[in-house]
Amino acid sequence: MISGQVRAAIVGAGLMGRWHADAIQRVGGVVAIVADPDPDRGAALAEEFGASSTVRTGDALTRQLVDVVHVTTPPSDHAYAIRAAMESNLHVLAEKPLAPSAAVTAELYSMAATRSLLLCPVHQSLFQPGIVKLLHAAPGLGRIRQVAAVICTAGVKGGDDAARDQLVCDVVPHPLSLAARLIPGGISGTRWQVSRAAAGEVQISGSKDGVSISILMSTRGRPPRNVLSVTGETGSMHADLYHGFAFGEHRTLSKANKIVRPFGNAAGTLTAATTNLARRIARREQAFPGLRELVRKFYDAVKSDGMPPISVSETLDVAVERDTIIRALRLEGAKPLN
Repeated sequence: MISGQVRAAIVGAGLMGRWHADAIQRVGGVVAIVADPDPDRGAALAEEFGASSTVRTGDALTRQLVDVVHVTTPPSDHAYAIRAAMESNLHVLAEKPLAPSAAVTAELYSMAATRSLLLCPVHQSLFQPGIVKLLHAAPGLGRIRQVAAVICTAGVKGGDDAARDQLVCDVVPHPLSLAARLIPGGISGTRWQVSRAAAGEVQISGSKDGVSISILMSTRGRPPRNVLSVTGETGSMHADLYHGFAFGEHRTLSKANKIVRPFGNAAGTLTAATTNLARRIARREQAFPGLRELVRKFYDAVKSDGMPPISVSETLDVAVERDTIIRALRLEGAKPLN
């Protein structure tokens, strides 16, 4: 159990390392050390948050210096950094995916359990206000029939086909984690079909216990967006995951309701977006809504010897279904690196 401020190491000083450092500071933690193979990049982030820096991951994982490690390296390095942190008996919050496969993910959780450590993936969308609202409202939607995500991402570096297909594999845990929370019984055993129109342009569809799951992902579609719709037998909810808000629809069948529905949706979007913007301005939350709350909950669990904010079983289910989707992508002609 940890008393006082949580001391954190950040392994990986790129974009996400910067936002993890901001979240750590906002929830009352301390960025103690930053590790990055690029000495200038690591030093710049460390200086901004009053930390020390190193190019050696091992130097950042000294038990006397830190309590937890934030792994924000490129995905291919996640498993190595997680193992190194846990070998130093440190709790780990790691960007998704935790590991290249479900088998490796299970190995990491076994290691965490043996050492009584907490390990948690960064599925921050689960903790943003819009999704919290959606999850709370879900029982009132009646039986869930559809969970549909549309993602257009500009996160490709280099732009070659392999990079685009790899990005799909790296991003897909986010919609899977949302479906795992929304669908009664989770997503384990979902029957998946994958269609790849081009590199980085993928349609994923699945069915589980009467629920249809749809994930459309594009690395070329613009503007960037990340939206989720959940349709039940008595109502629906729509979430904007980039901005962190959601609004609902509850309609009876009538011609009048069909006519006014676009106006109702526009009003719902405007109200939710305006309220959300005011909240984010007040909190000085510029990006990645939900990350700060996930870090807070993870630190609370570390301090109290509690459970991680995302359960082991839920994380493993997402990893297994991700493996299934990646195998299907390979059959479609994609060549993911993982």
